[in-house]
Amino acid sequence: MKALLKFKDIEISTDNSILIIRNSRLCRKFDLSCGAPKTVSLTDSENNEFASSDKATADIAFVGMYSATTSEFIRWKIKNISAETVAGSYKDTEHVKINVSMVEPFAETEYLSEYLIYPDFPAISVQNSISLQVQPLAYWTNRGQLNKSRYFTEQRESVADSICCGDGYRPKLSVSFRGRTDYHNELVIETTVENQEFLNGNILFCSNETGRGFCFLQEAPPSDERRDPEDYDFRISGNLIESCCWGIHPSETHRNCSFKGYRHDLLIYDSEQERIPLLKEFIRLRYPKKELSIMVNPWGCGKFRNYISEQFLIDEMKAAGEIHADFYQIDDEWQTGGSLTNLQSYNKRVREDFWTVSKERLNGSFDNIINAAQKADVKPALWIAPSMNCEYEDWQTVGDQIIDFYLKYGFTNFKIDGVLIRTKKAEDNLRAMLEYVREKTNGKVCFNLDTTNGQRPGYFLFLEYGNIFLENRYCYRFFDAEIDYHPERTLRNLWDLSKYICPADLQIEIACRDDIDPELTQPPEKCRPDVYPQEYWAAIALFANPLIWTAPSKISQEEKNIFKKMNDLHRKYRTQFADCEIYPIGERPNGKAVTGFIAWNKKTAKTFLLVFREQYSEQEKTVLELPYSSADKWKKISGKGDIKGMQKGSICIELPCRQYIFAESSDN
Repeated sequence: MKALLKFKDIEISTDNSILIIRNSRLCRKFDLSCGAPKTVSLTDSENNEFASSDKATADIAFVGMYSATTSEFIRWKIKNISAETVAGSYKDTEHVKINVSMVEPFAETEYLSEYLIYPDFPAISVQNSISLQVQPLAYWTNRGQLNKSRYFTEQRESVADSICCGDGYRPKLSVSFRGRTDYHNELVIETTVENQEFLNGNILFCSNETGRGFCFLQEAPPSDERRDPEDYDFRISGNLIESCCWGIHPSETHRNCSFKGYRHDLLIYDSEQERIPLLKEFIRLRYPKKELSIMVNPWGCGKFRNYISEQFLIDEMKAAGEIHADFYQIDDEWQTGGSLTNLQSYNKRVREDFWTVSKERLNGSFDNIINAAQKADVKPALWIAPSMNCEYEDWQTVGDQIIDFYLKYGFTNFKIDGVLIRTKKAEDNLRAMLEYVREKTNGKVCFNLDTTNGQRPGYFLFLEYGNIFLENRYCYRFFDAEIDYHPERTLRNLWDLSKYICPADLQIEIACRDDIDPELTQPPEKCRPDVYPQEYWAAIALFANPLIWTAPSKISQEEKNIFKKMNDLHRKYRTQFADCEIYPIGERPNGKAVTGFIAWNKKTAKTFLLVFREQYSEQEKTVLELPYSSADKWKKISGKGDIKGMQKGSICIELPCRQYIFAESSDN
């Protein structure tokens, strides 16, 4: 065996028929004899085997093309294998990349599998590319789906990675996520796997009876937003698991162009208790640390379009400073081209002056507004909706406009709205714009990626460019509507997502009780959101990125004081939160739960607790089991009620109804 590269605990070796990728935590062995990688072993540091060597198929395939193992007449060939170190950046932490290039000479199709491995971490990732000289041999209907009645090849899905399970290992749980939060309030769907052949989701857990196992993570949009022709994300055939979804429909391919698919990550874990912490640790490793921040966005007041003027925004900057927010984000209507409606509903073509500052509403300049922001010690942020109706073909022009706003006015944060990545071209162009801006500004500009509507990246794609604007929830609509604000719904969505996603990647809205329309009547079976105090609303976002969803210059001093208090609390502790992994605890929020979150620093064992008692809970005293933390002494920081340590790993909470408690572990 020839060593291609050694770096820290990583070693890459090959003899052209075998490829071995290893570090101190994981070793994956590929048979290359079929002209493409075929996994024949996957072991951990104790030599536990997760994969069977009895694998008939290659790990990679593209729909409608002959794979490396489906025809004796068509044989793939390995062209080259190389390895290189990749320095850490905003895109990823330091790792090693192994390039395996292949050719299928009959169709003159070229493939590239890029494997990525990190020092001292039990994960290996792959991202595949294809360069075609012919079109895939597949039929698809005018509705986009493959025509299942006729195939030239048996390759009915694009496979990014695959593994044949070792003895005793079986798929156990798939996890799907939903975007389009304007329509959905159930954002996480867990499916127990029994005998299903086809599964959807970004995550698939597989384990044996002891709980040891592995999981696939697909860095792709939610299942409902994908363009792939197959209507599933994983295929289970006996012991074979195929992680599908390249993000490329065969109708989008053309000659003499390389197409890169989504990245697929494979992690191995020792126990049931370790799998979620390991997954979250990987996401933290994959997307370098982000700073938490507090942002004001006035759209939630419901009257921004009526209010917007230079003087209003000057007043807003002052008010944002008074409540100690970090950013104030100017929303839709600042631009000459008019509202987002002109793009989304009327399909307006974007001309060069579209994204210039409106002379009618803002006198053609942000100068006076920026001066007010500086006086208030608030950073300016801006909403923008690049040209989704032309597949972002003008991405560099829009990118240059964003950079100009950064250089001229100091905008360092841009909300990207109205996204439609309906084609591979649109997705690649949008990524090119985000990356262009990040590179040209040395990482100073970040983005809030809206996931409320449209065909959007979701929870695991584009995270290197910023964080996620999760929801639009309003106080001035009827309280039974899906897009109404209610603290129970916001809490439940964050609770569900925080099991798999770092809250540092999420902006969580905090609406204002002053924005409730007093003329609205509540259905008798619903409780009004203002049965909960404003401080409760604000506390929900404490471990995430609070998004003050109102116009602070228009609210009462009483509400301002509450926002200021909670923002100061966030500012005081957020650097510690950023070093913690955050998990849901208690019951799932349902209107009658005692529920909340634990923030746990694995290195220092420092722990924070945030616990809520909902409106209809009858549990004045509750014992909560704490995962991971063994702290038994606690200090209340904010909120009502009392907290007492019991045996290590559990606490007793005494909490009034409709109240919260925020506490930290204490050595005293």
